[in-house]
Amino acid sequence: MSGAHNSETKKIGFIVNRRGGGGQGGKTWDKIEPTVAKRLSQVKWKVEYTQHSGHASDLAREFVEAGYHTVVAVGGDGTISQVVHGYMLAGGNAKGCAIGIISTGTGGDFVRTTKTPKNPIAALDVILNNEATLVDVGHITCAKAEQPSVTVEQYFINICSVGISGAIIKRVESSKIAKLLSGRLVYWIYTYLTGLTYVAPRVKYTLSEGAPDSEESKDQQLNLYIMAVANGQYLGGNMHIAPKAEISDGKFDVVCLHNLSLFDAITKAGPALKSGNLMKLPANQAFTQKNGKITMSPIKTSDTIYVEADGEVAGILPATWQMIPNGCRMILP
Repeated sequence: MSGAHNSETKKIGFIVNRRGGGGQGGKTWDKIEPTVAKRLSQVKWKVEYTQHSGHASDLAREFVEAGYHTVVAVGGDGTISQVVHGYMLAGGNAKGCAIGIISTGTGGDFVRTTKTPKNPIAALDVILNNEATLVDVGHITCAKAEQPSVTVEQYFINICSVGISGAIIKRVESSKIAKLLSGRLVYWIYTYLTGLTYVAPRVKYTLSEGAPDSEESKDQQLNLYIMAVANGQYLGGNMHIAPKAEISDGKFDVVCLHNLSLFDAITKAGPALKSGNLMKLPANQAFTQKNGKITMSPIKTSDTIYVEADGEVAGILPATWQMIPNGCRMILP
């Protein structure tokens, strides 16, 4: 955003998740706040702290609507995603606002793709010295988990996935031990436990950007292990699930694993997810495709299949994903 406004008129808002990463968010902000105050002594700036789930979205929306030129997410993937959601609801792109990132979370999936510095002072330098660039944003419409007759929608910036990943996130969010252990440890505990008992549901899906008479534009069915609708490349802390995804190409990388036995999931899918070599799996167990719109629903209406977006439960199937090319201004390295 630097260069788009004179320093006398620029306004920067910081949204800090102090509890993120086991309290790392608050510790990071306390360390860098004196530097922020010094570096922005000639700029109007303000900090707000999140108080509850979804609060970062509300704060981002308020900053955009108040005419702030830059909104900085200080937190992990969930905080970044919520800030993007609020920014989009407020029409941040059209208002000339940009998002900056100071990552403090345990996962750091999105910043792996963008190569945003993990060092908070270096990340602040990026925000203050670099120009904003346009990046794509994902949008999902799905059923509300607690009330399936109600439709909910959400914007996301990294990856939205369904299948075993949604089941894992649901268990993490419902866990009583999640507040006692580190987020990454809890995630891997439930990844292991869920993997042992997960039964792949039968779903139907459509990749909607094919020619009307093409096979890809028709409803197809599979036993779903995981489908990642990817803008970024990484999922779940260090899984390189979409190595060819780009945040500015106007398309999702749709990556799907299906028809896997428990043995295949452990011996093939696990190593492939970590290494980014998913396409070395047989064609009858994996596929990837560039696409801008996807729909999916369960074959059995009694199946509850959770969808996660940027590491938080978004809802359940049925769902529709839509890409919004160049939907957000972001300050990146």
